[in-house]
Amino acid sequence: MSEKDMQSYFEKLNEANSILGKSLKVGNIDSLAETLTNISDGKVYVENDVPDKETVSKLEAIYQELKDLNLTPLQLKQAITVAIIKAQKDDKTEVNKLMTPDAIGLIASLIAYEVLNVQKKTSVNIVDPTVGTGNLLIEFIEQLNMTDKFKINAAALDNDETLVSLAKSFSEVMNLNLDAYHQDSIAEWDITDIDMAVADLPVGYYPVDENALKFKTKADKGHSYAHHLLIEQTMKNLNDDGIGIFIVPSQIFQTDQAKKLSEWMVSSVYLQAVLDLPATLFASKEAQKAIVVLQKHGGNAKQVGNVLMGTIPDTNNPKLFEGFKDQLQDWAKNFKG
Repeated sequence: MSEKDMQSYFEKLNEANSILGKSLKVGNIDSLAETLTNISDGKVYVENDVPDKETVSKLEAIYQELKDLNLTPLQLKQAITVAIIKAQKDDKTEVNKLMTPDAIGLIASLIAYEVLNVQKKTSVNIVDPTVGTGNLLIEFIEQLNMTDKFKINAAALDNDETLVSLAKSFSEVMNLNLDAYHQDSIAEWDITDIDMAVADLPVGYYPVDENALKFKTKADKGHSYAHHLLIEQTMKNLNDDGIGIFIVPSQIFQTDQAKKLSEWMVSSVYLQAVLDLPATLFASKEAQKAIVVLQKHGGNAKQVGNVLMGTIPDTNNPKLFEGFKDQLQDWAKNFKG
C-alpha cells in the first residue's frame, strides 16, 4: 500500500465523518466514534430513521471504498490518528483531552518491553485509566504486538463517555480486544488482575473532595491534584510488583502538593525511573512532560540500584536513541525475578 492510499483512506474517512456528523447533529469526535463503529461492524447504525436512507446509501458506498483500500495495520492507525487530530482541532478540544502523540506510546512500549522481557512474561493484563482517544494505549499495544512475545489483554477507563466510545471503536477497527469502561477512575474499579498500567494523566484539580479523602496523596486543604490521586489509585489496583508507566508534568515533584506524593511513594511503591520526554514533542517548556515508572511493593519487586533518570533523546536521532535503548536494557536487568 502506498502513501497515496493512506491519504485516500483519511480523506474518505473524513468525508464519511462529515456526512454522519451533519445527519446526527453531533460534534466531530462523537461522529468519528460512531463512524469507526460502523466501519468495524460493516454497516450503518440507524436509530429512529436517522441517518435517512439516502445518507445510509452514501455512507455504505464510502465504507466499501475504505475496505477496498486494504491498508496495513500501521497505515490504518496513522490514517485514523490524523482523522482524530483533525476532529479535535475542529471541535476545539481542551488541552487535557488532546490525543497523545505516537512517539510517546512508542517510548512507553520500549520501557514496558524491556521489563516484561526480563521478567519472561508471556501474558500481560494492561490498563489505561485515562484512555482518552485511545491512541496511547493502542500504539503501546501495537508496538508490543510487533515483537510477537506477549499475549495482551487490555482494559480502558475514562470519565468522558465520548472518548471512551472513540477509544473502543478505534480498537475495534484495529482488531484489538479492548474492554472499555465509562467511569471516574478515582472512584472504585471493577476490574482486577492487572499487571501493568500506562497513562497520559490529565493535569488539574479533582473537584469531588469527598472521594479524595481516602487517598494519602490528597491535599491538606482545598482540591487535590487529580493526577496524584490517579497515580495512587492505579498503583493500588495493580497486582503485587505491578508496573505503572505514567506520563506526567515534568515539574511534578516541584509543586505545592509534591510532598504528599513523595511521602506516599516512599511507603507504597518503588520509584524506578524518571525520564523527561524529548522537548520537540511539546509546544513550550511549560507543557513539557516526563515518564515516571513505579513498581508496586510485593512479589519480586525491589528498588533498582540506580533510578533511571535523564532526558530521552528525540526518536528522530537514531544514534542517540539507540544509546537510550542500551541504557534501558541495562536498567531492566534489575527486574529479574
